[in-house]
Amino acid sequence: MRVGLSTARRFVNSRRGMAMASIALASAFVLGACSSATESAVTESTADAETETAMEAADPAASVAAAQELYLPYLEEPSWQGPSEPVSVSGLEGKRVIYISIDDGIPVLNYWSTVLTAVLDETAGVEMEIIDAKGSVDEANRGFQQAIATNADIIMLQAFYTDIFANQIAEAQAAGIKVITGNSGSMTRGLTGGQDLEVSFDYELVGRLIAQWFVIDSEGQGSALLISSDDVPASEPQWQATQSEVAELCPACTLTVEDVQIPQWGTSIATLFQATINNNPDIKYLLPIYDGQSLPGLGSIRQAGVGDTVSVGTFNASPGIVELLNDETSGLKLDVGGDNTWWAYAAADSVFRALQGEAPIDNYNIGIRVFDQSNKDIISSTSDEKAWYGYTGYIEEFQALWTK
Repeated sequence: MRVGLSTARRFVNSRRGMAMASIALASAFVLGACSSATESAVTESTADAETETAMEAADPAASVAAAQELYLPYLEEPSWQGPSEPVSVSGLEGKRVIYISIDDGIPVLNYWSTVLTAVLDETAGVEMEIIDAKGSVDEANRGFQQAIATNADIIMLQAFYTDIFANQIAEAQAAGIKVITGNSGSMTRGLTGGQDLEVSFDYELVGRLIAQWFVIDSEGQGSALLISSDDVPASEPQWQATQSEVAELCPACTLTVEDVQIPQWGTSIATLFQATINNNPDIKYLLPIYDGQSLPGLGSIRQAGVGDTVSVGTFNASPGIVELLNDETSGLKLDVGGDNTWWAYAAADSVFRALQGEAPIDNYNIGIRVFDQSNKDIISSTSDEKAWYGYTGYIEEFQALWTK
């Protein structure tokens, strides 16, 4: 059965209350059953009674059932929920975009910039220059200065916290330059830097899906280490959503959070994975915020020979990494995917609208799909990333909107 993203969202919204109610009902039943025993055991300490109540209230089967209702629709392909208003791409040839990437050496960021460059050029002759900040705010500042000095038409700031650039954004806008941000988490926090618009995945949804998979796969009683990266703005809403979803769905689960920032990914992730494997044998789930972040750690799992007992769940479904779902020695068991080509087309649409003075689109509803051990054959069947998501109609939908 094909369940589109809109159907999945309606399904999830209608089921979330039912799922939460099932846990509450199970908890209430257990609490009621144990209340008389607690009253009779007058010699028990308050601490012992609270511990016993908490343990009894945690119903792993109810946790798994609730998580499944929310998670399973996203195993299916997404569907179009994008804009319907057309925009002209005539007269845009030679317009210039300065694209400031937080670190274009990260595979998924490089993919975004590469595809976006091609779509802008092939569709309307819009030129894009990429400035790789390599994680440096100073380099990003130089990108703003260059854009203003060379009279760029658009600045796109990719994956930075926007509020720290509020002055630069205001200066660019005063010079007549529109500022678009990408994947800054601003769908959650608002346009905190004063930028004109944001083009982003739904990172809170991603975080919830990772939590739901963890609850299901651990049978409602697992222990996990979540590795955030708070120098990446979208990291915060994602990991916080994972944390809150685990707390809500799974009283018997435990979740610890460690932060590893971009400059340390190459050196610290492998060490952290290895230390967790060696020193915390109860932790069987490692949840790095991004699969590019996880890559050094997957080598540690392979080297330790624990790919069958330690499970990694992450996000991005980056080509070259997501294929490791089919490598049992890597430990990779889940990679939530946001359709990266879809994001690039949405970003191109946002550029065209900004250049033409059209109203921005608040939410492009970019497709999300989960890839796990139940549907990993999708990944092995083709190297075409677009085909992994099943639905590619968004390309024709956008092209139909771009009139000449």
